[in-house]
Amino acid sequence: MKPTAVATPDQVRETLRLLAREHGIKLSTLSRMLCRDGGYLTGFVWGRGPERLRSVECQMLAKFFRVHPHMFGEREV
Repeated sequence: MKPTAVATPDQVRETLRLLAREHGIKLSTLSRMLCRDGGYLTGFVWGRGPERLRSVECQMLAKFFRVHPHMFGEREV
């Protein structure tokens, strides 16, 4: 069985930016959904935040947008 490719940090940033725009939701709103400061995901998208999102954050965002967690960099264990 071929492993599912995990998105790179740059791909995750672009995916997050595009999905937020398509759904008409601000990154600050998504940041607060993750119980983070309002600028957390904005910093992430612009490369001023963490290199990768935490596993729980990947899963929450994937559930919210109804996409696979791998799109947000979630790795299989």
